Amino acid sequence: MADLQHTQPQTSAARRELDGLTAQFRTRAEAELAVEHLAQEYGIDPAFIYVEPVADENSAGTQASGGDHASGLPSHAERPDAPLNGAIQLTVPVHHDNLLSVTTALRETGAQLIEVF
Repeated sequence: MADLQHTQPQTSAARRELDGLTAQFRTRAEAELAVEHLAQEYGIDPAFIYVEPVADENSAGTQASGGDHASGLPSHAERPDAPLNGAIQLTVPVHHDNLLSVTTALRETGAQLIEVF
């Protein structure tokens, strides 16, 4: 389990143990599921996870999901107002020792592109 009690380490040695990563998702629902998973399974405080569109425009992702879909009734067309303007990105702090397990968890929730920094 990731222990992020020291999200702002005081020593340079502690700083080296904390990495960050970004992960991109096709839908807002996938990104929200990833945040929930990181919080519940890895103990990462959601307040330290940034969720934002990759592009400059507001976006719900690149694919419709959940409330962004049409109602499913034959008389309704796809919703034209769903802001599908690009991928959703998470930025999250991760202890170096947990990078592999967190990266695996993000892929399982739908991450398309993961970069460590």
